[in-house]
Formats: sequence, structure tokens, C-alpha cells
Amino acid sequence: MKRLLIVVFAFFCLTIGAQKNMTLDQIKSQWTTKSLKVAGGNGTNILQLFEVFQKAWPTYTGGELLKFAKSKVPYGNNDKIVDIKNGYVEYSEDDPDSENDEQLQACVWRRSNGHSLLAVSLHRFSSEAEVLCFYDYNPQTKTLTPEKSLANIFTPSFPGYRYRVLLPRNDKDLKVMEFFGVLTIEHHYSWDGMKPVNPQVSIERIDSYRAVFAENVFFAEEHPLTHYALVDIDEDGFPELWLRSADSSYQAVFSTKLTMEYLGGQDDRRMLTFYKGAVCDSGNCGTGCISSRYRFVENSCFKTSIINEQEYDMIEGAYPVGTFRTNDGSELSEAEGTRIIDSLGEEIKPNANWVRLAY
Repeated sequence: MKRLLIVVFAFFCLTIGAQKNMTLDQIKSQWTTKSLKVAGGNGTNILQLFEVFQKAWPTYTGGELLKFAKSKVPYGNNDKIVDIKNGYVEYSEDDPDSENDEQLQACVWRRSNGHSLLAVSLHRFSSEAEVLCFYDYNPQTKTLTPEKSLANIFTPSFPGYRYRVLLPRNDKDLKVMEFFGVLTIEHHYSWDGMKPVNPQVSIERIDSYRAVFAENVFFAEEHPLTHYALVDIDEDGFPELWLRSADSSYQAVFSTKLTMEYLGGQDDRRMLTFYKGAVCDSGNCGTGCISSRYRFVENSCFKTSIINEQEYDMIEGAYPVGTFRTNDGSELSEAEGTRIIDSLGEEIKPNANWVRLAY
């Protein structure tokens, strides 16, 4: 009987140990629910504050960080950093045999009211997930209180896709990077003395997008593309990039899944319209000529296009159906071209959340 109790107790201890570490999803749903007491200290020692966080919300990566910090191993490389002076720590494992796929960052800011602000970022690489926690440290009460006002400091441009939080080490600015194929969007938050604020948004290689657009329109330099939105044209769950000028008169759409591909645009000659799975720009193509260019999107990539050109008939006093051709120059019959375009159905108006770019 005694031996059986020992076995049961040992099993119980193993079970408790296995349940000790929490998942990122658990932490994300619970971190705002309780305050944390800090024993001693002045609230500026990043390791002291993080150790309290780790005790409340334990993770394997957090435990390894603390072990590493207390070891005599030299640190300061790119995946294991303990920088007490600048109030920053980071831990991830670059061992290809490691099963741990999480990265942890934490930093502390000094607030203008005498308090400190602790931030902890946990990122999971497989089945992408990100948790960003903020706590106010009050040196009088020695308490870390969840900063609920910052719980939703960042809202993804498009749901379901990966982003990375970059906490500051050598400065005070917070950055969030979003990735959509070859498209990278950066949100840069400045520090106002109390919290990260006023995110300035930029797109990596935005000059390349503007240059491609300029090749297809008139007077593009006078109407810079200053706003962006992400829309899912073919409804496959991956977004396309939609850019526009401040007054919306100039617009451009790109696919970005594998490479940057121009899908269509709008200027003072041409109008942009959307269909499910296609983008069309139509308008003047010369004296007495109008054209409509339909670019089809499949799996978030450009698939093919159809151009319909119509020359004004002076005798009939109208534009005939015109000629149809594909992007490789092959001609289509009037019946086939009309059938393909009619199959698109009615125009749609994508639900766009426009964001101003830092220009």
C-alpha cells in the first residue's frame, strides 16, 4: 500500500509539472485578470519584474530565460540577450533540434509619473501566435497592474496572418511588423512618457509599388499613393494590397503572395472596378478608343487577363462590342470574350479599412 501511494504521489507530481507551463492562448485570455506583487526592488530591474511575470504566467521559454540569466554563460548575441542596463531581455533557441518554437522579449520603460511600464511579448512560430502584455509598476505599492488600456494597442491589418512585435532595447519605440507574402507593413509607435502612441505606418519597398503604378498612369507624381487597405479579391483568405491617393482619385491594386504583381489602377483617364476574382480598369485608350482590362486573380496570384478594346463607329454613332484579346496577345471571339466577362457577375465594393501611410 505504501509503495502504491509513492507511485501515485510521483505520478501526481509529474502531472503537476506537465501542467505547469501555460500556452500562449491561455496567457492571452488571462493576463489582464490579476495584479502581481513584487518583493523589493525599484521596478526598473527587468529580470526582477519578468521573474514575477513568469511565476504568474509560466512558459518554458520564460523559464529558460531565467536559467540563462542566472548562468555564467556570456550573453549578448541575437537570440539570447540579457541587458539589465537598457531594461531588455530576449530568448529563443536557434538549435535546429529544439522543439521549442517560441520567442520571448520583455522590456521596461520609465514613466513620467514615477512608475514603470513592463511589456512582455511571446511569439509562437508554428501556427503563428503573438501575445503582448503590459503592466504598470507602482513603486509605492510594489505592484504590477495589468495596463488594460494597452491590451489592444495593435489591430492586425488583416486577420489570421502573422505579425511580429519588436520591443525596444536601445531606444523607446515599439514596432510591429506584418507579413503578407512579399509585402511587409511596419507600425512604428513612439513613446510619449507614459505609453507607446501614434503609430506611423509604412510599407517596405513602397517606392517600388509607386514606380510600377507610375508606369501605368498619367501624372502619378502629383497624386502620391498615401493610403493602404488589404482586401481579399478572390476570397481565398489571403489579401491583396489596395493603395490610393489622399483624395481617392488615383488607385492601384497589387497581388503580393509570391511576387509583386500589378492588377489594375485608376487615374484621370481610367476607372477601377472590382469583381469576385477580378480587377478591371477601364477608360480612354486614345482618340475614339475605350478599353477595359480585366485581370483575373486565383490563389492570390495573377492568372490571366482579357482586354476589350472598342473603337467609335462614326457611321453607327456608337461603340461596337469591339475586339477581345488575352494578356499574351491571343485574340478571342466576340462570343467567348463576352461570355467570360459576363461570368464575373455584378461589380462588388470591397470593404476597405483605409490606413494613412507615413510619407
